[in-house]
Amino acid sequence: MLACANCRAILVPVAPAVRLAAVWDRVQEDIDAPRPTHIERLLRALRMRDEDARLLAAAPSLQTSWLLSVVTVLTFATAAAHADARGVAWFLTIAPLVPVIGVSGAYGRGIDPTYELTLSTPYSRYRLLLLRVLAVLTVSVTITAMFALIVERGWATMAWLLPSLAMVGLVVVLSSIIELPWAAGLVTGLYLVGLAPFALRNHEVVDLSIPLIQVWCAAIAVACAAAIVASPQFRLASRRTP
Repeated sequence: MLACANCRAILVPVAPAVRLAAVWDRVQEDIDAPRPTHIERLLRALRMRDEDARLLAAAPSLQTSWLLSVVTVLTFATAAAHADARGVAWFLTIAPLVPVIGVSGAYGRGIDPTYELTLSTPYSRYRLLLLRVLAVLTVSVTITAMFALIVERGWATMAWLLPSLAMVGLVVVLSSIIELPWAAGLVTGLYLVGLAPFALRNHEVVDLSIPLIQVWCAAIAVACAAAIVASPQFRLASRRTP
């Protein structure tokens, strides 16, 4: 067949043109489709749907550049923590902000390269927001916890975890009123105004492990989680997109 043009011409009238066109379109689609990133392959291996994995992996706060910047900041903070008590204070001040800053870049106009795409599709934007927030929170908390374990005070430095979860919860709740980056900026600003000046003024470790602080942060985190689950947007986002 490859060497005989007449034979191919005889078969043209009986060939299923519609089927051949569909096959060729599929071939072109597979060739032109962008290659999945390592994060996307990992998400697919975890049984996540292809469209969820593609949109989740496109989050700027899950890209290599962001991860390297987080590791760099935490490296300097950990080195300072080994120097003196003030360095530990700096670590405890910075650590809760890492997940919040990561969440701020999870979704939003001018930040997310797929923002306009999701606006023009029936895909739930709140579902995408929650998926990316959960992914960023998991990655940033894991990285920060690894660094916290090598600080001199050991497990005591894990006191940043509940304050961080409380702040991320507040950011997600506020995102239903204002844009996500603005919500993250507002929560970060309130945190710095309330906590950072104390550490700088007293040159002491900000003792986030005080039971009262931990209880309040836990209560805020639980209240935010309940507000998110009870919201109409969450119920709509829980439905599978066809």
